[in-house]
Amino acid sequence: METLTLFIVSDSTGETAEYVALAAISQFDTDFSKIVRYRYVEGPGKIDEIVSRAAAVPSLVVCTLVDKHTRLALAEKSAAAGIPFVDLLGPMVDALELRLGRKPLQAPGLLRKLDEDYFQKIKAVEFAIQCDDGRSTESLPDADLVILGVSRTGKTPLSMYIANKGFKAANIPLIPEVDPPEIIRKVPSSKIVGLIISAERLIQIRQERLRLLGLEPSASAYATRERVERELRAATDYLKSLGARIYDVTDRAVEETAQEILDFLRAR
Repeated sequence: METLTLFIVSDSTGETAEYVALAAISQFDTDFSKIVRYRYVEGPGKIDEIVSRAAAVPSLVVCTLVDKHTRLALAEKSAAAGIPFVDLLGPMVDALELRLGRKPLQAPGLLRKLDEDYFQKIKAVEFAIQCDDGRSTESLPDADLVILGVSRTGKTPLSMYIANKGFKAANIPLIPEVDPPEIIRKVPSSKIVGLIISAERLIQIRQERLRLLGLEPSASAYATRERVERELRAATDYLKSLGARIYDVTDRAVEETAQEILDFLRAR
């Protein structure tokens, strides 16, 4: 039984070429002597070496090269050496170029980059859920951002919005009668933001929340001016002691505050 050496040539990781080649070869009763991988091939510098090695054994050259000149050079030299050559990416890129009427980017690894961004976003969302409303404080050192604020300042929607941009955000409520987790003191101040809001607006929000729960606002201290002002004073003093960046969210959409914080995170 003939053995065959696959030469996988890519300007990125080569995973696409290898996966497709192995899927095809699985349809045949054929063994491999080995798979030779050439990753991150940029320009024609490696082509002579690849062709020389492939010509010495029964082989097949399989490539996913986005740079057209490198791809054509490999194809021509493989053909001249009598080596079967399979271009997995080129025909599709050429067809899209013709159909769309514009040139391809010819930037290696874009699909992998998109995958990495997607999975980073998923991890960030999972982290935000895990660390919502003061839960899993032991994970705070792993956070990209820790959001602090009194009840009903929009900590959770802000955390989720930022997580959807790929940043791991935790949020913790500040309650005068409950000491904040001591671990917050171990988080760098550059990772901590605090949310404040006007007393008047917070009273309105809390009163509406109580009504939605079927409760009479006047029957609870939760929405009284005295309670709200005390919470806001205590929260502001604590945030200043941490050296946290403080954002006033009064009458602001979550997206507005989030964009300011995202600008800060990216600049950091």
